[in-house]
Amino acid sequence: MNLNESLMEKGIGLDKGLFLVYGKAGTGKTTFMMEAIKQISGKAFILDSEGGFSIDRFKQIAGDQLDSLMIAKPGNLKEQAKIISNILDNEKFFEFIGVDTIGKHYREEVRKDRTGSNNEMARQMRVLKEISRSKPVVICNQVYQNIRENKVEPLAGNFVTKWCDVVIELDEVNEVRKFKIVKPEVSEKEFSLCDSGFIFS
Repeated sequence: MNLNESLMEKGIGLDKGLFLVYGKAGTGKTTFMMEAIKQISGKAFILDSEGGFSIDRFKQIAGDQLDSLMIAKPGNLKEQAKIISNILDNEKFFEFIGVDTIGKHYREEVRKDRTGSNNEMARQMRVLKEISRSKPVVICNQVYQNIRENKVEPLAGNFVTKWCDVVIELDEVNEVRKFKIVKPEVSEKEFSLCDSGFIFS
């Protein structure tokens, strides 16, 4: 069973909506985004904040869709905000929006100005939510360890998650990969990653 089939089994379609995929490095967040792009027929716009969006890996998963891909690399939170605002003004040109990862520049800025950074993150999410009413928007995010509750949470917490239609946590424990849907309804599956993307047993 592939990613699309596994989500459809839960009544979740990749045709529109705001998706948050979070997890530690190497758990499959960017692969999720690439597989979601594979489901569309038009152009995709990617904000690559981490510089980790591999063209070779994208070719493996999505084949000949490379011509339909546009990538921007914001250098800070302000640049990220400007690009997201520009997407809203030009959204008719794209069938898919991806952000990889939304928390990278937030993590750098929040130490200097927590309130301002949180407000900016909420503003960016509000714009992405608006865009997601007619097309899929996939946001990858880094995590932090919530020591009080002893669990891993997405950066910026509720400032990000409350806007999302679907929230997915990816994890790997003792070489076992876990795909946990946190929202809209909690469920968990094991999965593996191969050249073509996600495989569920």
